[in-house]
Amino acid sequence: MAVPARRREAGSNGLPALRGRQRGFSLVEMIVVVAIIMLLAAILLPVLEAAVGKAESTSCLSNLQHLGMAARLYCDDYDERIVPARLPAGGPTTICWDVTIQPYLHNRLILVCPSDEAPRRLAGAQCELHSYGINLELAEVGGYLGCALRLLDLDDPAGCVLFCELNGQRFATHGVSYDVDGLQRVAVRRHGNGANYAFADGHTKWLLPERTEQPDNFWHP
Repeated sequence: MAVPARRREAGSNGLPALRGRQRGFSLVEMIVVVAIIMLLAAILLPVLEAAVGKAESTSCLSNLQHLGMAARLYCDDYDERIVPARLPAGGPTTICWDVTIQPYLHNRLILVCPSDEAPRRLAGAQCELHSYGINLELAEVGGYLGCALRLLDLDDPAGCVLFCELNGQRFATHGVSYDVDGLQRVAVRRHGNGANYAFADGHTKWLLPERTEQPDNFWHP
C-alpha cells in the first residue's frame, strides 16, 4: 500500500506557508542601485536643462517676433514713425513704449522672457513689467520724449536692432543707448552665449553679443 504524501503546512489563511524568510536587498546591492540612479541623473539632467533652455529661447524669440509685428503695425498707423520710447503723460510721469504698443499686442505676457528672473518696470512712468528694451538711438533720439525716427530714416532696417533683451538684474530701464552705455544694459548671454534681438524690419535673430557690434554695428540707424 502506497504511503500518502505529507501535506504541506497551511497558514492561517489556508494557503501554503512559505518555508524560510524572503531574502531582502543587501547593503552592497542598495549602494549599487543608488549609484546607478545617480549616474543616470548626472547623464540626463544636463540634457533636460538644455532642452528647457532651448524651449525658453524659442519662446523668447516668439515674443520678440510679436513685438516686431506690433511695432510694424504702429508704424503703419503713424506715418512710418517708430514707436517712441516714451511719451509725455502730463505731470512728471511718462508713458513707456510697452504701454503704447499694447493695443497691437493685447497680451502683457509677451513682454516677459521665460528665462528672465528679474523683469522690471521703469520707475516714475506708466510701464508694464518687461524683459525687453527698445533701441533709444531710434526711439528716443537725443533723449527727447516722443522723438522717434521714421523707418525711411534708417539706412538698413534689416541691419538695425529695434528690441533687445534687458539686463533687468542690474538696470530698471525701458531701453538701451549704445552710444552711452554700450552693451551694459543688454542681457547679452541670457540664452547660452547669446541673446535674442528683433530688428526694425520685423525679423528676429539669436546673436552673440560681439556680432551686434562687429563687423557691422546693429545699434546705429
